[in-house]
Amino acid sequence: MSEIIAYKDQNNEYFDFEIENSKPIRAKSDDALNIMRHDMAHVLAEAVISIFPTAKPTIGPFIKNGFYYDFDMDSALSDDDINKIEEKIKEILNEGREFNKKVVSKDEALNFFKDNKYKLELINNLDNAAEITLYEQKNFTDLCKGPHHKSTKEYEAHVKIINVSGAYWRGISTNKMLQRVYATAWYSEKELNKYLKNLEEAKERNHRRLGTDMGLFLLTDLSAGNVFWKDKGLTLYQNIEKYIRSEQKKLNYYEVKTPELVSNELWIKSGHWDNFKENMFTSETDNKTFALKPMNCPCHIVLFNSQLITYKDLPLRYSEFGKCHRYEPSGALNGLFRVRGFTQDDAHIFCTAEQIYDVCNETTQLIERVYKKFGFEKIKYNISTRPEKSIGSQENWDNAESQLKKVLSDNEKDFNILDGEGAFYGPKIEFTLEDSLGREWQCGTIQIDFNLPDRLGAKYKDKDDKNQVPIMIHRAVVGSLERFIAIILENTNGWLPLFITPVQLAILPVSEKFVDHCKKINEELKDLGVRSLIDDSDNKLGYKIRNSVSKKIPYSLVVGEKEIESSSFTLRSKKGDNQSFNSVKELTEFFNN
Repeated sequence: MSEIIAYKDQNNEYFDFEIENSKPIRAKSDDALNIMRHDMAHVLAEAVISIFPTAKPTIGPFIKNGFYYDFDMDSALSDDDINKIEEKIKEILNEGREFNKKVVSKDEALNFFKDNKYKLELINNLDNAAEITLYEQKNFTDLCKGPHHKSTKEYEAHVKIINVSGAYWRGISTNKMLQRVYATAWYSEKELNKYLKNLEEAKERNHRRLGTDMGLFLLTDLSAGNVFWKDKGLTLYQNIEKYIRSEQKKLNYYEVKTPELVSNELWIKSGHWDNFKENMFTSETDNKTFALKPMNCPCHIVLFNSQLITYKDLPLRYSEFGKCHRYEPSGALNGLFRVRGFTQDDAHIFCTAEQIYDVCNETTQLIERVYKKFGFEKIKYNISTRPEKSIGSQENWDNAESQLKKVLSDNEKDFNILDGEGAFYGPKIEFTLEDSLGREWQCGTIQIDFNLPDRLGAKYKDKDDKNQVPIMIHRAVVGSLERFIAIILENTNGWLPLFITPVQLAILPVSEKFVDHCKKINEELKDLGVRSLIDDSDNKLGYKIRNSVSKKIPYSLVVGEKEIESSSFTLRSKKGDNQSFNSVKELTEFFNN
């Protein structure tokens, strides 16, 4: 890559950036923002080195919403140190910095970084024929392939250090622990403040705290990376499954269940043993090696192969809420966001090349319906195209990619093309949700697979009674149910959509003498499908109301003398609004609509 060239459009309204062998990048776009954050990583490194000359800089990439840089330092950074670094960053930005690209030989690079063992390791791992580039600024030079802006004067940057944590060099626990300085950068102070406010809000919405307060689940080192679901949490879990299952049935999915423990014979044939073995949990039984399945797709092909399939049976849709297991390092585990045992709302659709459009179109609409039902309106779409290393004919790839583009175009969706970022076996659509705090979560996928069915011997009979290899479309709507539950909890701050919330209604007797009447109401409501409970404690009514709100129960029903005499019900919402009902049946209809 070359350095970025800045220019204004013909109307002098904005400037774009152009990278060698790439399309122009519009100013202040996501791509431009990432490049600016890469600039700021270098500025951060310069600031740290100027204050701590003995510190050894290692790597500093941009990441989602910011960037980081890892340093080998003699002592831990204090709050006072962080303040000094931030002030130095402001000073550097006020002066301005140019980023000058320099191409050097491997020997020149090794000589330049001779006092930094980390850079030397990176350089020595490079191919001898690889172009080695340095980016120079006033008081700092880094090993970097770019790209960068020409100068920090081309934009405004507002930078804030978020935190400092430990990080092993190259992520290997036997290596030295470095200090990772996380920071964020935005084009305006307003954007920065909004992001910082959202960070604080995100802390308040942390799904682990909500899960504890609402009595949903337990996370313990007794089974690190796995979830102990409590009764309310399991109800939430099952309600999500129930809804997705109901939508799948409308589209003629066959729901299946495959084993969690499968012989490595299958994983060898599928190729996962060679490429994914380190992430699999294995067991030796009866002189055979077994593995807990990390995904469901090979098992669905086993089912496909167990019967005679003709073109008349296609498309054939298998769905499974399949429990999968993948080894994640303990340091990578993050509540429900990153676990070792998870349930995938998985489906695999076997079809012909001619059926790709119809299958992907109906699947896109299915994913859209589900997201809207859960309250997600802002969705981003990406299409990942053929990478350099891939299998399958160019004709198949061109057809598949054009069908995916047509699907999104026909559904009037704006989308980005991620050139060369498809899997080796086929292109895909990625669906990314934006939550109420502006965070993005990649959840749904539609992945076309030219490889696995052939590799595992999948066949169907065509109109001429000849064997043909089907195309397999991998489909996930929400992805990991555990992760999706965490996303929903934080998106709603625990005020879940009524149709999935574990407890919809708290029945609150004014005093002990009304408890029996409340029990009768509760039984009637439960029989009619309402998820309700009674607070029959000795606490005062005001406390009961506050407690139901703290438990994120959306509605409460106060029962006293007045309600019994009038045979009516006054439903109180979390906002304090009241709504009257004349019978249990009316009340039930409200919750079941």
